[in-house]
Amino acid sequence: MKKTTVTLLILAGIAFVSCSRQETATKQEPEAAAPAAASKVSPELAALLPAKNEVPGWAASQAPRAFTAGNLWEFINGAADGYLAYGFEEVVTADFAQEGTGYQAVVDIYRMKDPLNAFGIYTQERNPDYPFLKVGNEGYSGGTAVNFWTGSYYVKITTFEEKEAIQQEMLKMAQAVAGKVKDPGAEPAEVGFFPKANQLPHTIVYIPKDVLAQSYFTNGFEAKYKQGDKEYKMILIRLESPDAAKEALARYRQFLSAGGKTVKGLAVPGEGGFTGQDSFYGNVAAAASGNNIAVALGTPSEDAGKKLITELLENTK
Repeated sequence: MKKTTVTLLILAGIAFVSCSRQETATKQEPEAAAPAAASKVSPELAALLPAKNEVPGWAASQAPRAFTAGNLWEFINGAADGYLAYGFEEVVTADFAQEGTGYQAVVDIYRMKDPLNAFGIYTQERNPDYPFLKVGNEGYSGGTAVNFWTGSYYVKITTFEEKEAIQQEMLKMAQAVAGKVKDPGAEPAEVGFFPKANQLPHTIVYIPKDVLAQSYFTNGFEAKYKQGDKEYKMILIRLESPDAAKEALARYRQFLSAGGKTVKGLAVPGEGGFTGQDSFYGNVAAAASGNNIAVALGTPSEDAGKKLITELLENTK
């Protein structure tokens, strides 16, 4: 075979392989998983972001992005379910930079379905040991973050350096956002129902469902207490009706009894309840009044638990 013929055959083979690879790539391209684009930013959330120089020297360094319930996992993968449980609707996130200092920060504004759920998701991430701030309804700073809640919004401002000067700048940005919320709402009334003696500050949280890992316990509030070295907690559950409260309390009593623990009935407070033992918490006292259920867990004594649930239920009236 002549050298020219061999060369032509080799070139034809290379061309064939090249075309085959291009064809294969073309066929596979539609199957490639591309990351979903961020959602369109709503004017309502965009208006809450600090405008250029609203905080001196600060301006957005790129266009804000938004995520909704359908694609929140792309923004906070691994934490999205927790936010969805609190009625998450939309988040806007924007990068900011300050001229002259080189400081950078990220502002995330989460809109929840109502102020109660904004309070709830904030309390789930709140650290009681951090310094608290007068921003929004409540806020705190810690490390490289300033977080607060106001109205239906949970706001998180983060930076990349842990400096006092940057903390002060983040606080200014937080105040700029909070000042634009027309209806800041207020702390849930239930927070004020809990007995104050021995209550640990900034520990009351809102739990929308599966309170105490029981599916029939919804719309709950939990507070932590400490007496000496003994820590314990109280829970207030507000159901839709007195019948629902009685049924849920009966199921909880059955749940504890199934573990082989002794459970004793209580005629008062309210419509009655029981005391007993939980394998994890120890002493348990629970009772219902109207559509409310009060539970004391891990109290120093049975009598202490009964006293606490009596006071809590009395405060709901």
